[in-house]
Amino acid sequence: MTIEEKFLSDVARIRKHEWQTKNSCTYVSISRDLRRLFENASLCPGELAGSLYDYWENHYSALFDASSEESSDVLEKLAAMLSFLNKGTEYEEKLNQDDWTEIGRLTGYEAEDMPLDFLQDLMAVLVKHNAY
Repeated sequence: MTIEEKFLSDVARIRKHEWQTKNSCTYVSISRDLRRLFENASLCPGELAGSLYDYWENHYSALFDASSEESSDVLEKLAAMLSFLNKGTEYEEKLNQDDWTEIGRLTGYEAEDMPLDFLQDLMAVLVKHNAY
């Protein structure tokens, strides 16, 4: 199981628990757990994980159906961002050019807090996607 698959599985578990304990599930009710899960699954040093989560939350969280236990395209976008942070390629087809451009911008902004070799690996992915 990849880190991204585990992330998606853990999100499903959080949703299920929310349904069992509160008999409902909304993005607002799980957002704190979702953010913590995302940031903890990231291997990227610094604040880039938080910045990417903020971007996802501002652009996609309104489309996230927390009541469904199924993985959605919106959630898979978040998994793709996690994969990028972990220097992987899972779900990257879920990200559009605007997403890649913003990921490139945020990576540049957070670059000074990363070890050079880690940053170089991320930059190679961004160049591949014409995002930097």
